[in-house]
Amino acid sequence: GMNKKGRRQLLIFGIIVFLCIGIVFMQKRFGRALLKSMDAVEEKQEEFVYAESREAEEERLAKEAEEKAKEAEAKAGTGQAIVDYACQFIGNPYVWGGTSLTNGADCSGFVQSVFKNFGINLPRTSGEMRSSGTAVNYSDAMPGDIVCYSGHVGIYVGNNTIVHASTPSSG
Repeated sequence: GMNKKGRRQLLIFGIIVFLCIGIVFMQKRFGRALLKSMDAVEEKQEEFVYAESREAEEERLAKEAEEKAKEAEAKAGTGQAIVDYACQFIGNPYVWGGTSLTNGADCSGFVQSVFKNFGINLPRTSGEMRSSGTAVNYSDAMPGDIVCYSGHVGIYVGNNTIVHASTPSSG
């Protein structure tokens, strides 16, 4: 298991990753929505907007909750995709300072290269990774999250397990 300090220092890059993807996605969608709403304002400047009924509000809230659930499911799916990709390199060599998933990587090079495959750029060292994420409780970790230890980093697989570049003897 992990010690309390390790748990406190757990960083979830998965969340950052998804937020970054979400920001890019939302910039595109928001840009389009803004243009549409500006057109709508020009067309219907005198239209009066009534407050929504209780039924309409409940319907809207239910729809928003459903969208949030779908978002969470999509995030979990991306995290699992990261785990699945990372696990195919189990058994490859550990090379201090390395970033090659096939010829050898150290712990942070492994994590950086796995995430790079998904278009996500992470810092090079475990220390930099630790200070650039969002900390969460270990009990809230999801597959694809980055787990930081003192001088080490790995990717959370689920079930209290990580995939990582460990040592020269174990790979």
